[in-house]
Amino acid sequence: MMVLRISLMFVVVGIAYLSLTPSDTMIVGNDKLSHFIAYAVLMVNIGLLTYLNKKNFVIGIIASLLYGGILEVIQDSIPGRYMSIYDMIANAIGVFIGAILIFFFYHRLVRLLKKAKIIR
Repeated sequence: MMVLRISLMFVVVGIAYLSLTPSDTMIVGNDKLSHFIAYAVLMVNIGLLTYLNKKNFVIGIIASLLYGGILEVIQDSIPGRYMSIYDMIANAIGVFIGAILIFFFYHRLVRLLKKAKIIR
């Protein structure tokens, strides 16, 4: 599962970079979809690593929600960025959809990743 840990690291760093990079222009509209997708991907990755241990899976959900909230608060001090409750909601919806996808498709996803020789 080393590949999943490495991909999780890239997802976490990528979200932080995109969230905390100063911006002169804000993306409107599609921005919420981007938040949703990023946090759904984050949660699917975390879910693939933690699903078999329900306590760790729940901790992963909570950590993802906190991560999104903390980044939103920090954005208020970044030039061209601002904190948005709507971004937090999009993040949270992404986390919950990612968790639901793992709940229903964990075993299928693992089989697919094994078949593709991405994991063992």
